[in-house]
Amino acid sequence: MSILRLVLVAAVSAASLSSPASAQSAASTRVSGAPVAAQATVGVRKALYKPAPAGQPAPRADTRQNRALMLVGGAALLTGAVVGGSAGGLISVGGAVVFLWGLYQYLQ
Repeated sequence: MSILRLVLVAAVSAASLSSPASAQSAASTRVSGAPVAAQATVGVRKALYKPAPAGQPAPRADTRQNRALMLVGGAALLTGAVVGGSAGGLISVGGAVVFLWGLYQYLQ
């Protein structure tokens, strides 16, 4: 039974291999303005960079990570204040560093 399964898996994997890749690469080297099947792309493509117009500022980057850093730093500041002592002081200082780093990145 296991030999039959092994042969079946080998046959399916051999049948699924793409053999017309060399024919597709020759067809895709032609440059044409017409939409043809050889120029169609499937999958992930790199987004084209489009600069902002001269009168408008550039759009801001995603700030989710920076806001999360500020939130975690603030929570560590409060936790350090609640814990107290030298351990609480270390937690507060670490939280302040994380908070300030997130704030700096957010304001950039």
